Amino acid sequence: MEKKLLVENVEVLRRAAGNWMDRRLVLMTAAQFAAKGQKIDGHAFIKVSDLVKSSTSMFSPLRGIYFPMTGLIMAKDSHPEVEISRLHHNYQILRKANMRSSAFTYIAAYLLDEEMDASRISAIYEEMKKHHRFLTSYDDYPAAVIIAKRDGRVKELIEISERYYRGLNEKGLWKGNNLQFLANMLVMCGDFQHELVRDVIYTKEELIRRGLKVKEVHYPALGVIALTGKIKEAASLAVKLAEMKEFKWYKEMAITVAATFVSQDYIDASAGLTTAIHAMIQAQQASAAAVTAAATAAASSGS
Repeated sequence: MEKKLLVENVEVLRRAAGNWMDRRLVLMTAAQFAAKGQKIDGHAFIKVSDLVKSSTSMFSPLRGIYFPMTGLIMAKDSHPEVEISRLHHNYQILRKANMRSSAFTYIAAYLLDEEMDASRISAIYEEMKKHHRFLTSYDDYPAAVIIAKRDGRVKELIEISERYYRGLNEKGLWKGNNLQFLANMLVMCGDFQHELVRDVIYTKEELIRRGLKVKEVHYPALGVIALTGKIKEAASLAVKLAEMKEFKWYKEMAITVAATFVSQDYIDASAGLTTAIHAMIQAQQASAAAVTAAATAAASSGS
C-alpha cells in the first residue's frame, strides 16, 4: 500500500468537499483510488459529484451516497455522464421489478450488468426472504444482484448461502444483516466449501491476534480477505492503517480499507479472475461505500 498516496487523496477530498463531509466517506473514497494507484483530481471529482447530484431530485436516496458513488463512477472506464445515465436506467429497471427506493437500490443498479434479468434478481431476493423474513431488506439488493450473476437454480443458490450462514454462525460469527451479506457473497465462489468457512474464521482470528477489534460490519471484508489468500498481509496492513492519524477516530475503518487494498492487488495479479469473483469483490467495495455512507443516507434511504 502506498500510504503517501492515501494521505494525499484524503487531503484532496477534504479540500474539495470541505470539512463538513463525514470523514469516513473521505477515507473510503480516497482508498478506492489509492488502491488503484491513482491520485485524485479534485476538480474532476467535484465536477462528477455535481453531475451525480444534478441528475436526481433533492430527496432522492442517491443524494445520501453521492460522494462514494462519485468515486465508483470515476473508477469506470467510460465517460461519467454515460455511467450516470446507466445508473439511473438500471435503477428504474430494479424499481419496476418491485424493489424499494433506497441507497442500496442504487448500489444494486451500479452492479447490474446490461444482460441481466431483473425478474431473476427479484426471485432471488424473495427466496432470501423465505429464510430470513425479518432480516432481509433493501440492503440485500446488492447481494441479490451478485448472486443473479451466477448460473444455477435460484433455490439451490440460496441454499448455498444458507449453508455458509449456518456454518459461519456455528464458528462464532453473529447472526444478522452483515453475516447474511457475507454468506450471499460467498455464493459467488461456487458450491459450498468448508475450506472457505475455515479461511474466513482464520482471517477474523488473525486480525484479533494483531490487536484489532472485529465487528459485525467487518464480516463482508473478512470474506474478501479470505478469498484473496492475503490474510496475514491484510492484517498487517490494517494495523498500519489504524496507526495513521487519518484513522485516529475511525479505527474500525482500517479493516474495510485493508480489504479494499488487498482485493485490488488480487484483481491486478489474477489475469484469469472469473467474472463472478470479480463481481463479489466489486460488490464488497461498493456496499462498503454504502454502509459507510449510512449515517448521511439514512434520512433518504426509504420510501
